[in-house]
Amino acid sequence: MAQSRCIKCGGNKFEVVHANNLEGTIRAVLFVQCTDCGSVVGVLDFHNVSVKAERMKNDLKMMAEKVLDRINDTK
Repeated sequence: MAQSRCIKCGGNKFEVVHANNLEGTIRAVLFVQCTDCGSVVGVLDFHNVSVKAERMKNDLKMMAEKVLDRINDTK
């Protein structure tokens, strides 16, 4: 599989940062940027639905396990 590279400097490490310098919008976004030169290579929605759904799934799983533990403790 090919390794992703920055189109500007050729770097291969990236980070996600909150885009707090956008004018004319109230929508929060995240920039995917090169850690070496800071060039933006992508944009993500701050309120990523799939990430929230995964967190909720994990929370529900933990709650269900706690309930099952309590049921098993009473037997």
